[in-house]
Amino acid sequence: MRVAVEEVAAFRERARAWLAEAEVPGTPLALDERFAVHRRWQRTLYDAGFMGIAWPRRFGGQGLTAQHQFAFVDELVRAHAPAPIGLIGLDVVGPSIHAFGTDVQRERFLPRLLSGADIWCQGFSEPGAGSDLASLSTRAEPDGDEFVVTGAKVWTSWAHEAAWCALLCRTNPTARKHEGISYLLVDMASPGITVRPITQMTGDAEFNEVFLDHVRVPRANVLGEVDGGWRIALDTLGRERGSYTMRRRVELEAGLADAVAQLRTAPPARRSHPRVLEEIGRAHVALRVLEAQTRRTLTRMLDESGAGPLDSVDKLVLNDAEQVVCRAIAELLGPFRVVPQSRPLGLDAGRWVHDHYYSRAASIYGGTSQIQRNIVAERLLGLPRG
Repeated sequence: MRVAVEEVAAFRERARAWLAEAEVPGTPLALDERFAVHRRWQRTLYDAGFMGIAWPRRFGGQGLTAQHQFAFVDELVRAHAPAPIGLIGLDVVGPSIHAFGTDVQRERFLPRLLSGADIWCQGFSEPGAGSDLASLSTRAEPDGDEFVVTGAKVWTSWAHEAAWCALLCRTNPTARKHEGISYLLVDMASPGITVRPITQMTGDAEFNEVFLDHVRVPRANVLGEVDGGWRIALDTLGRERGSYTMRRRVELEAGLADAVAQLRTAPPARRSHPRVLEEIGRAHVALRVLEAQTRRTLTRMLDESGAGPLDSVDKLVLNDAEQVVCRAIAELLGPFRVVPQSRPLGLDAGRWVHDHYYSRAASIYGGTSQIQRNIVAERLLGLPRG
């Protein structure tokens, strides 16, 4: 649904005025502190009416459009305000619950997801099924009104903080691998769940291993139909690639703009260093390509065309921009990259070194670049399988 430009502009002005008066928190470098601060911020945004902007009012949203949603993202970044902490729920799992869930499921899960009362994680990847997701082996066996789930997941972001998990399980071992999968909404407090954090190269322990040992899940927590989870999984992955791309582009634009502004105050030797200028130029080109791509993404979202192979193009273009921009700012920091508490040229070295390290995962999480290229080749270009 599209609305008049004037209506979105009025909403933008209201958001900008509210943010100017709000107590916008900073972003602590320590993971636990950052999680707590951003979760409180999400509740503040929810109470002010700025969460679930494009979701129906019945389920805790504001009943507006994707145009309003991304106008607010622009204003958040402009105010140097952090994103809400529950992005897996907000951008990835929540839209799939809204699209495929029952009214009971929507009313139960969506308002708490929006407010930050419930944090969600995504139990898709497994030790033996990452890129080839349909090869997953976690099984859910029917037992009366419940399923009994046994298996393991890995690289599960925020599982140690999450109240709920969107879990893919094999419910029909005799069906073809894409057809015997169900999508379960699992209470992370259920007996039999063990979570083990994994420390990343950033020093954070955001990723986790999740082990499920005869975990009982009510049939009422199946999203969609039993054995029909693969279609919903593709929807979830598509939303992860599309929505996150829209949000992240604005954040990268703002980060590069801050860096370039500070570069103008740098000593001449640093300001004109060929390596720095080359990397900044590459970053500008990558962001202009990403900007052009996200225009098409917003059009698809307004047309409510749903997830599809074009989301893989979004993911590929974002991967490149994410890594190029973070590398450019790391290059600008120069030797201060090894002094995390420093602020050379007014830039937060710790933040940008952290983001530079984290950006290396951009071509892996949400489906590797190799998988995205296969999707583009086969489903958009019609090329034969290799």
